[in-house]
Amino acid sequence: MTCFPDLDKQAWLIVHSQGTAVGKYHLSGKAFWKIGRASDCDIIIHDPYVSRHQATIELRPRGNALVYLIRDNNSRNCTLLNGTPLSDERVLHHGDIIMMGDTDLTFRYTSPTPSVPPNVLQRF
Repeated sequence: MTCFPDLDKQAWLIVHSQGTAVGKYHLSGKAFWKIGRASDCDIIIHDPYVSRHQATIELRPRGNALVYLIRDNNSRNCTLLNGTPLSDERVLHHGDIIMMGDTDLTFRYTSPTPSVPPNVLQRF
């Protein structure tokens, strides 16, 4: 997998389980990240109340900018964004809290627009 240094540390998730920070995941080098309990997820959450494939975060062009979007994957266990259930995809903003099971993920974003090579947005 190719790494794109200009994306490193621009966006990340801080994972909290029952109030304790248990992980940090940088959102870089690709266009989407699967979140859930399954071993094939990019962000694996060790929480029995989280579905195997709970949600997806995607980097997508919108107008002249790139945005991070989140959507619930029709999980049995609902995904909340700032306390509101996700019924469709939503744009993530710095400080947003994604809640699933007993786990909270805080979205951090240090750059208004990520700089990416054009091919990172192509799905394989």
